Amino acid sequence: MLRCRGADARRLNEAKSDDRERSRPRLLSPRCTEYCLSVNRSRPGSRPKAGSARKTKTVAEWFAGPAPPPEWEPSLRVLVEASQALNPGPSWWAEPLAFFGTFESLAAGAQYFWDGTKRFKKGDPSFLFFQFTIAGWGSFACHGEPPQRVAPGMGFFGLVPSRHHYYLAEDSPGWTFGWVNIYHPYLIERISKRIALAGPVVSFAPNSAFIASTLRLIAHTYNKDVPDRFEGELALFEFLVAYERLAHELSHPSNERDRVLEAVRKSVLVDPTRPLTVDTLAAEFGMSRSNFSHFFRTRTGLTPAAVVTQTRVREAARLLLHSDASLKQIADACGFANANHFNRTFRRLQHTSPGAYRKLRP
Repeated sequence: MLRCRGADARRLNEAKSDDRERSRPRLLSPRCTEYCLSVNRSRPGSRPKAGSARKTKTVAEWFAGPAPPPEWEPSLRVLVEASQALNPGPSWWAEPLAFFGTFESLAAGAQYFWDGTKRFKKGDPSFLFFQFTIAGWGSFACHGEPPQRVAPGMGFFGLVPSRHHYYLAEDSPGWTFGWVNIYHPYLIERISKRIALAGPVVSFAPNSAFIASTLRLIAHTYNKDVPDRFEGELALFEFLVAYERLAHELSHPSNERDRVLEAVRKSVLVDPTRPLTVDTLAAEFGMSRSNFSHFFRTRTGLTPAAVVTQTRVREAARLLLHSDASLKQIADACGFANANHFNRTFRRLQHTSPGAYRKLRP
């Protein structure tokens, strides 16, 4: 980690006099390292003590790492501002409900290496971590696979203990990164299953919901501004859902999702009056019913029947606004069993009746 001694201290003084260096985000604190009260530790079954805490070094002067790409500067500023508060956690801030996050900056040539099989001590709980790059790059390798370069816009998950290692490579210009530890057993199990399918390394945009949820967890670590354990667990589940949505989008790009949805909508609109079953759609896609249902849901997050119904309701809504047909005629034209079925379905999806909706037309 960073240490302001000897040559590093001289380099810090030189950096402060350099105009380019002064334009980078900096912390207000003059100290290079701080200890942040984080997670209360106690034996299983015992009540956590408010004063007991895990301590870790965190950056309090960013000077040694490389400059971030412009699109990642706002994320670094969020972390810089959050790190000004180093508040102790409340008594309930204990494993498995608590989480722990911070950010670090390493200069080129710094010694940094973590082995996932050797950082686990007897009595420590298993945990999952996510580490992401803001500037420069580091290397990550898992289960004997070749190392991958983790650049800005990339991150990786690791379960401790497990076979993985990550480090600052000799040819790296330095590495500025954030990370979050999670101890919640259910989240660990659920994220681990997704990692087994998608792999531990993920890519994301600076403005993604996933990285926003990660930055919030780190800010909460510093500020301890989560009012109670329920809000703390909510923050963790927001991170989980954001990750699962990201993994889904990476596995099934939006153009494929749109293509599948559009194909089903076209099948409905070719003749909205005909019954359109899942078996019929499966045949059009050249699949069995079960394979098609799984294929459709994994790519769209919806069921085929739900999309068929949505398409019928949207067509009915169009006719309500742009035709003088009666409600019964529209119900028949859009494939509803009768006017009552049309009314119930339309109200469920549009949150208003067909008659009220029609009054909205200019």
